Amino acid sequence: MEKLAVLKAWAEVYIVAMKIKKEAENKPQREVKSNEEEEDDFGAADVLPPDSLITLVQPELPTLNHLWLAALKDYALLTLPAEFASQLPSDGGAFYTPETIDTARLHYRNSWAPILHAVAVWLNSTGFALNDPSEDMATSLQRGPAAAVHSQPSSSTSPASKTQEDVVKDRIHLLLGVSIEFLCFPRPEEPIEHVTACLQALRTLLDSPCVRTHIAEDQLLGVELLNVLHRLLLTRDPPSVQLQVTGVVWETIRAAQDYLQEQRRAKCKEDASEKDAACMLGEGGDTGGLVPGKSLVFAAMELLVFILVRHLPQLNTKVMDSPSHMPYKPQRLPEESASLVAATVTILADLPSLCSPDGSMTILPTILFLITGVLKETAEKTADNQVPPPVSAALQGIKTIITSPLAKVDKTHKEWTALIRSTLASVLEYSQPDETKPKMDEVSMLTAITLFLLSAGAEIVGVTSLQNGCMKRFRNALNSSDPWVQAKCYQLLLSVLQHSNRALSTPYIHSLAPLVVEKLKAVERSKPNSNTELLAVQEGIKVLETLVAMGEEQNRVQLLALLVTTLISYLLDENAFTSAPPASKGLHEFALQDLMRIGPLYPSAFKTVIGAAPELKSRLETAIRASQASSKAKAAARLAQTTVQAAPTIKLKTSFF
Repeated sequence: MEKLAVLKAWAEVYIVAMKIKKEAENKPQREVKSNEEEEDDFGAADVLPPDSLITLVQPELPTLNHLWLAALKDYALLTLPAEFASQLPSDGGAFYTPETIDTARLHYRNSWAPILHAVAVWLNSTGFALNDPSEDMATSLQRGPAAAVHSQPSSSTSPASKTQEDVVKDRIHLLLGVSIEFLCFPRPEEPIEHVTACLQALRTLLDSPCVRTHIAEDQLLGVELLNVLHRLLLTRDPPSVQLQVTGVVWETIRAAQDYLQEQRRAKCKEDASEKDAACMLGEGGDTGGLVPGKSLVFAAMELLVFILVRHLPQLNTKVMDSPSHMPYKPQRLPEESASLVAATVTILADLPSLCSPDGSMTILPTILFLITGVLKETAEKTADNQVPPPVSAALQGIKTIITSPLAKVDKTHKEWTALIRSTLASVLEYSQPDETKPKMDEVSMLTAITLFLLSAGAEIVGVTSLQNGCMKRFRNALNSSDPWVQAKCYQLLLSVLQHSNRALSTPYIHSLAPLVVEKLKAVERSKPNSNTELLAVQEGIKVLETLVAMGEEQNRVQLLALLVTTLISYLLDENAFTSAPPASKGLHEFALQDLMRIGPLYPSAFKTVIGAAPELKSRLETAIRASQASSKAKAAARLAQTTVQAAPTIKLKTSFF
């Protein structure tokens, strides 16, 4: 049994070595230094080269991979139920005899997990390339003590008649079989490290193209894997395990996506007229039905909904509506839970791509309900105005669904339109100011609304009730007392005004432009006192500049007059500038630079506006002269500084001249 312990130790070393090697490959290369610099750096840090550990393991891999596989095959046979005892080799396995089978099980149970992970890493790094077993044997026989172990009869030797493809499939089935069997019934006494190692091995395997293709082709295998992972979540609570599970689920879904896309491309390539038929490929078919036990999408949704409800129980409407349920107090998710919810939402948003249009319509109501629910429950203000991971994932998920090709399918277009409108209505309801949600992040909710406006099209968001609701949310943000909310609102509004569809942007111009001008005019009486307040004014000016650029030529003078008079009102006279706070000085300089830039863009209209108001012209000229004088003074000061000769830092006692 010492041999199993040695193989386990080698496996752990190999895993660490490959991790170090991968991290080193992903790091940016250091700049080439000269010989002198290298000598200076010598001894500064006692750091081994990143490939030092893998070079230790590499010569032993031809022997180790053969022994690791043999150990895994033994473990797979030893874990069979009692009724399958007849399948055990009569002469024992690679590391046990019939007489020691009972004691061997315990040693295999302690060693299999790192070995499984190491084999997965090795097969993934080689692309499941096969070595000649005879070469492995010859190599091992030259390595001394290991030869005796390796030369033992083993039932794991592949028949010579098997093709390379058959051997690859056997190895895939071996690794997946060991993993799924363990995850089905993990013993209570099993260390959490074995669970983690098994999940990491699965993720590593699913990174290999041949494993991805195999699981995608055999959908029932993928369904079984997801069901087993769902069962694991019921018994293993640590968020780290749940995060590993979502990683395996994501790789499984991605493999199915790639396979389905390949099928659709092949269908279109065979016959261009079959493009509509290619779009119909996917789960759900013409009926939209998803069969439990056979549907990968259904299995994934079961698992993902379980994770979301575990961390955000308020998403479960049955629990929340129960008379015995205690009122829920909003609280921020821990970092691990936030990452887990974000990963879950990302996978949810991709599930419709595995379905036919009818199948997508079956799952989309649930998916959109969950994503908007996550947005509602996690969009809370933070001290540093950072967006939490679940909110970012929810916003990206909304965009992914809105911009999916399903919007262009005629068969489901009417149902799709109604569903997206309903989702926007829900977001508008969630973003309604409420005393029970004092910490609601207005910026995140407004960003979600803007995503609908920019991506969903006027047909969906042009409904009067939805349009009025969107405008009201923008108006609330512009009137916010938080300058950060105002700044982000101006940025989002600018993206709406610049939309290529003028029919969508025009109502927002008519409704919100007067309020924008009013807010910017009010700055003359209340100058900014912080950088955030200054940012809000600058973003507002950008909106006003865009309105000027979008205006028709006959209205250009009136629009430019609003912009120019507003900017000139921000200019400070020489006395006020000296005592003004930094933010007000920044606004003065911003306004002056903007005026200098705008003049050449609209020379005729600019002259008309300035000529009609002599006091504006005088104020602008004074500011320009003061700025030029300040620039000359600074340039002269810099020139004088460079001409001053610094006194020598070392004085010689003896003159050599």
